[in-house]
Amino acid sequence: MTIADLVAAPDQDQGPFRMLVHVEYQLRVLGLLCAAADQKPAKFSTPGSLEKWADYSRLQSEKLGCSQCRDDALAVATSINTLVVAAPEMSVKQVRNQVCHGGPVPEAVNPEALHELVAQNAERIVRIYGHGHVTDLTPLFRTTDGQLAALHSFSGTAATYWPRRGEAIDVTDRSTVDALRRLDLQHGDRLLDEFAQDIERDLKGFAERDSVCTLVSPPEPIVVSWDRRSSDGPVPRVDRFEVNADHARVWLSASGPQPYKAFLADVCNWSLLKKRLLEELEEHLAAEKRISEELFPNLQHRVPHVPTLVEIDDEYQGTRRGLTITQACSEVTHGINAYRGSTNLITLTGEAGSGKTHSLLQFARESLAADDRLEPVAIYISSSRSSATSLKQLINDRVAGTRILDRESVLALCRAGLAILVIDGFDEMLGFRTYDNPLSGLQPILDELRNRGAVILSARSSYSEARLWNSLTEHPARNSRHRLTTMKLQPWRREQLLELTGYLSIDAAATEDAPEVRQLLTTPFFCLAYAAWKQTDQSADFLRFVVDAYLQRELDKLVGQQGTHLFSRDELTEIFCEVAEMSARKVTPEVSEDELALAAEQALEHDLTLDRKRRLIALCGMSAEWSDEELSFGFTHLAIAEHFLARQVTRVPLQQALSLLSNVAISALCAQLIHSMWPQDRAVTIEHVVAELQARVNAAVSPEHDRPAMASLGELWARVNGTVDAVRSARRIIVDRLELVGSGRVTLDQAEIRHLVVGPEVTLRLTSCHVDRLELSEASKDALLGDSYKQVAELLTPSELTSSPRRMRELLGLPDEPVDESAIEAFFKDKISNARVPIIVNERYYPPDEDVRMRWTREYDIERWRDYVKKMVKEEKLAMEPVNAAGRSKWRLRTTEGFEE
Repeated sequence: MTIADLVAAPDQDQGPFRMLVHVEYQLRVLGLLCAAADQKPAKFSTPGSLEKWADYSRLQSEKLGCSQCRDDALAVATSINTLVVAAPEMSVKQVRNQVCHGGPVPEAVNPEALHELVAQNAERIVRIYGHGHVTDLTPLFRTTDGQLAALHSFSGTAATYWPRRGEAIDVTDRSTVDALRRLDLQHGDRLLDEFAQDIERDLKGFAERDSVCTLVSPPEPIVVSWDRRSSDGPVPRVDRFEVNADHARVWLSASGPQPYKAFLADVCNWSLLKKRLLEELEEHLAAEKRISEELFPNLQHRVPHVPTLVEIDDEYQGTRRGLTITQACSEVTHGINAYRGSTNLITLTGEAGSGKTHSLLQFARESLAADDRLEPVAIYISSSRSSATSLKQLINDRVAGTRILDRESVLALCRAGLAILVIDGFDEMLGFRTYDNPLSGLQPILDELRNRGAVILSARSSYSEARLWNSLTEHPARNSRHRLTTMKLQPWRREQLLELTGYLSIDAAATEDAPEVRQLLTTPFFCLAYAAWKQTDQSADFLRFVVDAYLQRELDKLVGQQGTHLFSRDELTEIFCEVAEMSARKVTPEVSEDELALAAEQALEHDLTLDRKRRLIALCGMSAEWSDEELSFGFTHLAIAEHFLARQVTRVPLQQALSLLSNVAISALCAQLIHSMWPQDRAVTIEHVVAELQARVNAAVSPEHDRPAMASLGELWARVNGTVDAVRSARRIIVDRLELVGSGRVTLDQAEIRHLVVGPEVTLRLTSCHVDRLELSEASKDALLGDSYKQVAELLTPSELTSSPRRMRELLGLPDEPVDESAIEAFFKDKISNARVPIIVNERYYPPDEDVRMRWTREYDIERWRDYVKKMVKEEKLAMEPVNAAGRSKWRLRTTEGFEE
């Protein structure tokens, strides 16, 4: 597009109004060409009116350098005085001002004369430009997407350019801004000019295209003549606005002055709009209810509202805790009109099932159900179950049913503080623009908000919040300024679970023992699942019940463009199993984006379609995090990861299962799940798996290189062989807690056990083992065979816990061993060398009676300790340093260089 295209006369059949608007545009182009022809142009005003551009062009024409071009410029500048109405006589300027003040186009206007004037102006401007006075059109003109656009306004940090057709273009790049600053442009009434621009921008969402005509003539009010879109056709309107003494923007309505946002509310039929938005929101609520009914049919109509707490952090008030999600959203609403010069981005994070969607739907519902006062409404946008591929499309799809709003009008309401944009599932939406730069998907919307309003973004993890923050700090030169407020849904406390189950008359006094499973009960969804499970016959394992409900919940969100599920339950299960094995083998809780897709393709045995891949990454029950400069995914709960790892072990061929168990140290919960899930009809029994794993451990050259296999063997052996009535043995096992119940003799060789519990019908022999604590609370003192006690660090009996070998012998009824003086000295020397606290004694070398940390000094009678210290001090192997303390004198024992000799 060229200058000739910009100024060319419209077709005559477009009517007088279009011609009048184009005259003003022609004068703007001429004025800018005159300025571009001069190295130091006289200052012109932005945005500038018809009269101002005519005056500027008349004065600046002297700089064009030739008489023909000066004459052409003067002819265009004075063309606004040409008569186009015979009776009463009216010039182009007079007709234009009448129309822009809301008056009609005079019936007697001469369209042929008006079109001829516009055509002649176009010829003159093209002739001036063609004469070569202008060598560089920038920065007064700009080409974008093949369109040449003329400068409309410049604020000092951003410029707006108007093309011949289409929307205005906002430009903030540094080179353009710096070039315009060097021109030192004049500004008219800045407040009125900016207000007028904002009105034009807001009306894009409500007005017929090219129908807005704005007149700014300080100190008179702004006059806007425009045609409102409606289902019955264009509705002509004229509205007036002013800025009062307090710089507040005012609409001069027929009933008197009102805030500017009252104008937008009037334009969009506020009451009807809220009604229609609420009707569409009820569909979301009904969909959520249907999912809940399918998952937990016995709980419907009985579930109470248990408020979830949030932690809020923003740059003004710091970190606050203890607020409910309702209170936090209310704060956002009340603060929407506070001027801060930046768009408030509120990120709401919480793991899957924490109640984000429920909370935001309730927030939106309450805002829409309120009275007709001009309080902001929440416009709820969900990424779930949507085939939209951009945020623009999502917004348009959401509000299309109102038959009032589109994306531009939604953003106009947000800028005015009449609406808060709520995007639920922001991390799911990231698939539209890639996870790496979440700001890219939001930036077009944020730019149009122009540092006003608020947007709430919900996501499953802190990933999107962290990446969003990085994006904002990495692009400080953007014209859009944002303030980030974080809201994190807090885990449910036990009191909230008890409140829920108490209302449902469910006993939750005793929940699952595994800490990984108990952790699930800090999330509302899993608490509901627990309540539903308690109301069944409980024949199904709780974790299996929860995971099945969780899978169904995810499947209902994994919907393609045709409305069908993208994955089946079995496919999603297989994918999760592959991911669980992959992350376990890596010994990390996360997999990369490529690894996630690879796991899915391995599970499904074919390549993923683009739609499947995008939705899998966005929704598949994984939590996205940013780790080591790359995107990674992990299960939202450890218990769920353990569940799918156990499923994988039970479903793959034996050699693959043994390889996995040999390379991955499984947890106690995973071992328990493998044991309970093992198929009864499988040819290979779980006992055979344990035997094969034991054989692998026995064949290892060095136990140090086979510790994962030893740990897996230990946890599985504990579940399979720990409870049987038979003679049992295990070698080289590592286990956190081993309970030996049932009956018979148990032999453990080279075992590492943190807590070993022996039942009443079991006898135990330990060989070359290390046991941190052995519990004989229900066993007899004869349960330990031979010198097994020597491999135990602590012995717990019904009456006592001791770490003293001598006391262990006494509790087990074993005779005293002969005293070995050298062994006693070696014992004291070892304890002193490895003491973690200062060794404080009195003048008789005795430690304080109340210091339990020095209990070992009494292991061989306190006098033996006293004699040892006295000897070491005399030989100068221990030094005594006085301690400054109240009461009786105290000394600290310090080793010298000779102590280790």
